[in-house]
Amino acid sequence: MSKTPALRAAMLRVDQIRPNPRNVRRNLELDDEFLDSIAANGVTVPVVVVDQGDETYELKMGHRRHAASRLRNVEEIPAVILDPDLREAAEDYIEQLIENESAYRRGLTPLEQADALFGAVSEGKSAEEVARRTGRAVDEITLASQASKGLGQRSRTVIEASEAYDLDLEVLAALGEFDDDPEAVERLVRAHKTRSFTYRLSQEREARAERIARDGRRAQLRKDGIQLWEDVKSLPPRAQWLEELVNANGDALDPAAHTRCPGHAVVWDDSGADGDVAAVAAVCLNPSANGHRIPRSEPPASADAEDLPDDEQETDEETETDEEAAERAREKADRLKEAEAARAQAEAEAAAARRRKHAYNTAGNRAYRAATETRRAWLRDLIARKTAPKALAGWVTQTLLAAPKPVRQWDGGLGRTRILAELLGVDRAEDSASTAGERITWTGGNATPTRLTMVNFAILAACYEKRMDPANSWRQDSPEIDTEEIRADARLWLRFLAEQGYELSPIELNLVDDTSFVEAADTDQPEGLPADEPAKESGV
Repeated sequence: MSKTPALRAAMLRVDQIRPNPRNVRRNLELDDEFLDSIAANGVTVPVVVVDQGDETYELKMGHRRHAASRLRNVEEIPAVILDPDLREAAEDYIEQLIENESAYRRGLTPLEQADALFGAVSEGKSAEEVARRTGRAVDEITLASQASKGLGQRSRTVIEASEAYDLDLEVLAALGEFDDDPEAVERLVRAHKTRSFTYRLSQEREARAERIARDGRRAQLRKDGIQLWEDVKSLPPRAQWLEELVNANGDALDPAAHTRCPGHAVVWDDSGADGDVAAVAAVCLNPSANGHRIPRSEPPASADAEDLPDDEQETDEETETDEEAAERAREKADRLKEAEAARAQAEAEAAAARRRKHAYNTAGNRAYRAATETRRAWLRDLIARKTAPKALAGWVTQTLLAAPKPVRQWDGGLGRTRILAELLGVDRAEDSASTAGERITWTGGNATPTRLTMVNFAILAACYEKRMDPANSWRQDSPEIDTEEIRADARLWLRFLAEQGYELSPIELNLVDDTSFVEAADTDQPEGLPADEPAKESGV
């Protein structure tokens, strides 16, 4: 029969406690990490003993803690002392099963561990001391503190609702960046479950940077009295890009001078060509009404008789009545209106098609930039490994011997060395060229053969990454700065990375399969960027 024993707590000398002869555990698994923790912190969870009289006690629970204390010369440990008169021998075995049954034990989740580590630091312990006492690295303590401090209650609610208890410290710290945006946290948690977290994180960071930059530009445009249309797809049907228009004399329009035009406005320029996410492009909302036209198109129609076919010129006044002349004039005016309407409709449809193409290219460029950032982060982790994948040395050798075009383009110049420095984790000025002597030091002192292989791989990786660097390399319509040859090189590179365990993003799969990019629907957004703001204009 099981009873609740009387108990009391005390600090006991380790030599007062003897092991339980009925203990079924034979391997105490006293690893160095556990022994070092006991030496640094002592025993924090009391052992359970039964009073045997004569100041001796038989151990019931805590054999590992007791043995580790003896090995590390800990003199006293806390104990809970049970009354022997209220014990049954069979309970020893039952309690051992209950105490050590994994189904009854639950470790702290990574977030709970982060909270504990941050709590220790916030209460005055240094990261170094916490690391020593817990057997963790200082960097881990710092990351844990960042994660715990960054995640507020809204983010924690999202995590709990998603039952995302397997998030590691790096993921938790990244979620803390978006603590003010629960929807972003929710998207990132979902992405973690589908193993696309890194790619999604790149997209969320890009979207946030874009929002911050555009908020500043929007305020400046409002101050300057310039109309801003948030979404190119919402522009009026007659709107045209300013760069595609000329004046009545056929001269290109000056963007600065056009600000005085009643139809002047700007939209966000999402081409990403110059890296400015807050760049704008000028448009005229009604070109024909403001005396502009598309080059090679005819000037606005007039009602002059000379514009009509010969058989529709005015007839001799003597042979045409006033009523007939008036009718003919009305017919002529109607035909001119129809021709003008048809021309305006054609121009509007062409402009709408260009805007749709612009929006499509914008979505593709965004997805491609996020994929590039994700891929390079994966490459940095790969190159930092102490052991190289088996296929790596062979691929490096074969690629050097074959000398494909991306490799032949290696010249130590700024473009490729900048990517190489990024992949190797070299801290250097963003836009400064490196010397040959400087680059030689990037291997590190006393580099191992594995490290040298990784550096060689990094050089080849920088060549391929530079080859497919332009944001629109994903496009199949072969823009001038891209060629099918570049896409072919990209396919080879991405396939090799996929073989090494890199998970291709959707747009990278399009490249590999030579298929068209599919723009994400606003309601689903698998490509990761939040939907555009509602179609509207802002400013004056």
